[in-house]
Amino acid sequence: MKNTTRNIIGIAQSNLNDGIEKCVMRTKKAKYIHSVTIILVTAIIGFLFYVLNYYTPLYADDYVYCFSFATDERIESIGQIVDSQIAHYQSMNGRIITHSLAQLFLLIGDYIFNFTNTIFFLALLYLIYFHSCGTFKNFSISKFSLIAMLLFLVSPAFGQSFLWITGSANYLYGILIILCFLVPYRLQLHKNNCRLSVFLEIVLAIGYLLFGIVAGWTNENTSVAMIAMIIGYIVLYVVKSIKIHLWNITGCIGGIIGCILMLTASGTSKRLEYFGGSGGIGAWIKRFIFYSCDIFTNLNWAILFFIVLSALYIYQKRDIIKKLSFNQLVMILKDCGVPLVYLLGFFGSVYSMIVAPIFPERSWSGPCIIFLIATISLSSLVDMSDIIAKSGKRMVFAFVLALCISTYFNAFFELKNINSFFHNREAIIEASIELGERNIEIPSIGGETGYSCYPASGDLSSDSNEFPNKAIAKYYEIDEIICSD
Repeated sequence: MKNTTRNIIGIAQSNLNDGIEKCVMRTKKAKYIHSVTIILVTAIIGFLFYVLNYYTPLYADDYVYCFSFATDERIESIGQIVDSQIAHYQSMNGRIITHSLAQLFLLIGDYIFNFTNTIFFLALLYLIYFHSCGTFKNFSISKFSLIAMLLFLVSPAFGQSFLWITGSANYLYGILIILCFLVPYRLQLHKNNCRLSVFLEIVLAIGYLLFGIVAGWTNENTSVAMIAMIIGYIVLYVVKSIKIHLWNITGCIGGIIGCILMLTASGTSKRLEYFGGSGGIGAWIKRFIFYSCDIFTNLNWAILFFIVLSALYIYQKRDIIKKLSFNQLVMILKDCGVPLVYLLGFFGSVYSMIVAPIFPERSWSGPCIIFLIATISLSSLVDMSDIIAKSGKRMVFAFVLALCISTYFNAFFELKNINSFFHNREAIIEASIELGERNIEIPSIGGETGYSCYPASGDLSSDSNEFPNKAIAKYYEIDEIICSD
């Protein structure tokens, strides 16, 4: 009887061990497949972006930034960039950080830029994901893919903001630096009241003061957004009873200093006057109304998702909202604090532009990214376990994927054609130079969508003394570029 009992126990133990081993193996296999899928999806997105980047040629400001603003000579070394940017600060605008990157990439060449730009675009997507979710644990491939697709579809001037060399330096790298700077602020929501030694607190305070100056010195509207988001985070720390560190404050001070250094550049005031000046209260009210309308025009899909998610969130929290009291309001603020922080940054980035005479479409890339973070972070608060919600989520993803594929093919063929026109035009210039011609007639290149950095009206002026005709003539060391259209 004892032997039988031992045998039964032994068999049960063996079966249990086999079951545990199989379960562990399945878990390991699932993790391996998940990791491989993440790498594969990242590689596909990177490849698709690289292709568009590869077919994007030089345009407008690229020709100008190949030359030093100090000596007017072609830049051939990194040392020249420093002197060039000092002169640029005095004559053009205060964006020393981003325009230094533009001149660096134009120096090292298009091929290296295309690869580097792809890596940094992927880094941007991962930063958007991190700021939306607060962690890479239980990484959602579908959410990451949705971020990439929405950014591609929503950005009103994707070509100028992410593919064009000078545009990428200003708008991709500017927001990339800011999101990197804000990572510790986002992490602090999970670290809660972690204590630091006095020495480390001082080192971090000094380091973040300097980092804040760099991050605040990147781009006008996104720098204002960064300062607004830091203030939003500090308020959220107070609401959630999270310890505020000295570096939280010095980082904000650094951001303000960097922003002031950029905005008070003599080149910035000259540029402002060239475009008609800031205007008065009447002009600001008018721009406020126009930019409010532009929000719905430029961020249509993202706005729609945000409204749907907000409706779902309110519905799921309806019992709390019905009995709304001060304590429950604080509880809701704690719950949806992250989306509110990035919404504050979004409105700061949009409405800070009311003091500027123009708000070009490429400058909407920062607000788009910040609003995307607010939207995805809100989606993390909505319970998707319901069958209807799950089905709706799949339908939305399928729709966005289909729209993205269709849009991508259109963008690809447009950029491929533009690249072909560009090289044909270059061949005309080179052949004319060999014949000794100094006044060369070439066709203008125009784009059709926001995925091209070229405007629909074309890149050349009918007046050969206007920009960019003069910039292209200088680049090829000839006297005059004449538009043949």
